Amino acid sequence: DEIPAVMARQAILVSERCKQADIVISTALIPGRPAPTLITEETVQAMKPGSVIVDLAVERGGNCPLSEKDKVVNKHGVSLIGYSNLPAMVATDASALYARNVRPCMSASMWYGMSPPRCTRR
Repeated sequence: DEIPAVMARQAILVSERCKQADIVISTALIPGRPAPTLITEETVQAMKPGSVIVDLAVERGGNCPLSEKDKVVNKHGVSLIGYSNLPAMVATDASALYARNVRPCMSASMWYGMSPPRCTRR
């Protein structure tokens, strides 16, 4: 069957990319199902010491079986961050970044009569 072959090729590519990376952020979720395993223990073992995996799917089982919910653990020299609600932990930063990007556009629109799509950051 073609689908399993495609998935096997994807798994190999993900593994190879992870081995080269210093940081991996995994977010894969399937609605109503456990998170798919994308990063195997063998892949973690092959990663560079000091690498980091941020598993944003940890609440649904995680994309890496070594991730632990609401913990930072070190396995095979790789740090695995498994906070289940990481976006809430950085809400202030996200809001500030959004405001910093929107403000110039809104200011230009209000003061110079420019339409928002033509606004650029100064």
